[in-house]
Amino acid sequence: MSFTVRRLSEADFLSLEDNWGELLKHSDADPLFMSWAWQVSWWETWNRELELELLLLGVYDQCSELVGLAPLYLKSVRTPVGWRVSRLHVIGNAWKLGPTVRTEYVGLIVDRRYQEPVMSQLIDYLAGFAWDEMIVADASPRSMNLLEPALSQRMSIARLVRSEAEGVLVPVESGFRWWLERLGKNTRLKAYNRRAVFEREVAGEYVPWEDPESFLQHLNQFHCERWGKPCFDGHAVSFHRAFLSRLGSGQIARLSALKAKGQIVSVLYDVQAGNRVYNLQAGFMEDFHPKLSLGTLHLGYAIEGAFDDAAVMGYDLLAGSGKNTFYKSRFKGEKVVFTTVEYVRSPVLKLAYGARACLPQQFVSSVNRFFRL
Repeated sequence: MSFTVRRLSEADFLSLEDNWGELLKHSDADPLFMSWAWQVSWWETWNRELELELLLLGVYDQCSELVGLAPLYLKSVRTPVGWRVSRLHVIGNAWKLGPTVRTEYVGLIVDRRYQEPVMSQLIDYLAGFAWDEMIVADASPRSMNLLEPALSQRMSIARLVRSEAEGVLVPVESGFRWWLERLGKNTRLKAYNRRAVFEREVAGEYVPWEDPESFLQHLNQFHCERWGKPCFDGHAVSFHRAFLSRLGSGQIARLSALKAKGQIVSVLYDVQAGNRVYNLQAGFMEDFHPKLSLGTLHLGYAIEGAFDDAAVMGYDLLAGSGKNTFYKSRFKGEKVVFTTVEYVRSPVLKLAYGARACLPQQFVSSVNRFFRL
């Protein structure tokens, strides 16, 4: 079977929803972060703000069926010494470019039936393109296992790990009660046992939320009260509005709130995609009641809902820590490592990165800042 790589335009990107969704179903790519709804909303929100050049590559078979996608963009950065570095990024993150929403499980989208030949075609195309390094931020091991062998076979690439972050995925196939029994005593108390206090003493209830606009407003309000700044800035609010309005097949917004005597005291931003529920954000009153930890309590309700849904296999707490501790580790899930990797192609950059290893550690940060490495 023969395959053809096409560079797609922004107009193509905007019209690709159905074909993108169909390919995603036949791939191992993440059904939330690598979905058309997430990717196109991110691009629409930040591409002009950050002056990005789209490099969206589609791979088609001989019947013109879409069998692969590389949702990439190019950004050229000038160093203080006048040296230009051309970087490839995956749409969804803007490493060292500016603040955007965080996109996790980043990677390419390839029909699992044709992974090797499709990746070969994509990398051959990229090899003929001028770029110095590729940044893949917050990638999963599966994503890197797909990309790295193809890259290393066709190009001389140096691999640098820039950062690693941990997340937690709670499997929800074994029964809610079994999961509760595995929790530590204090976590079980906060996530479940204190429901009695919440429901009886303050007439508490767990309720779904339908309107994204008012939900985002409450989420930002809670974050301002707790952290001194909103959860989402203006661009991020625009992104989430667009994303939630574009949810595709197999994607469901699971916005919810905790109410006490009719007052909203906590909100939780979850989205179901495929057979997983992703916990994107939360906001709550920090000192509402001396016996209640509203954030943990709300997660307990949401996780129980995931256990009760036969279509769901996991509740994903994603990467990131809490205000004081890595609270996600207490939920007895599986650890997920997200790696930000830099694949260096430029011989000059390889020398520069190699030279850093010979420098005293106190000078390395200064060199990185000066050369924007």
